[in-house]
Amino acid sequence: MPVTGRLTCSAGCLSRAQSAVAAALWQYTDAPIARPYYVRGCVPEPDDAAVIVALWTGPRAREKWNLFLLVPLVSGGLPVPPRYVVAGLMQLGRGTHVFGSSGRRYDGKPLLGGSALVEGRGEGRPCSCDGAAEPRGPRGFYFERPGEPKHYP
Repeated sequence: MPVTGRLTCSAGCLSRAQSAVAAALWQYTDAPIARPYYVRGCVPEPDDAAVIVALWTGPRAREKWNLFLLVPLVSGGLPVPPRYVVAGLMQLGRGTHVFGSSGRRYDGKPLLGGSALVEGRGEGRPCSCDGAAEPRGPRGFYFERPGEPKHYP
């Protein structure tokens, strides 16, 4: 079941959006994006025009917590810019109780619906990827074990 609408711009926009979000979130694997959460992964979900953002409480936390959010990358028919995904995640803090379940699981954990992070973020602007070059780098990554990222081409 898709969590978002359809893209109304070019066919390569989704892979560009996934690559851009993965690149933007990569730097938060070493620094917290929102205390106490670090990014553990950004896994592309092409069927849902979304990414799964995996967060964890970091290497120094006494109790390790994993949090998985299904974040749509399409709003108003256009891809959501990565800065909006990052900004939404930075506002998380400990307020994760506001996210409902998506009814799915990832890595054995419940997958929370993260659409509230990017609602209305694609509307009212032109498509930013028309005529853009193909994305560089992977469409996603996930640390199954510390220091060993799996890349999604």
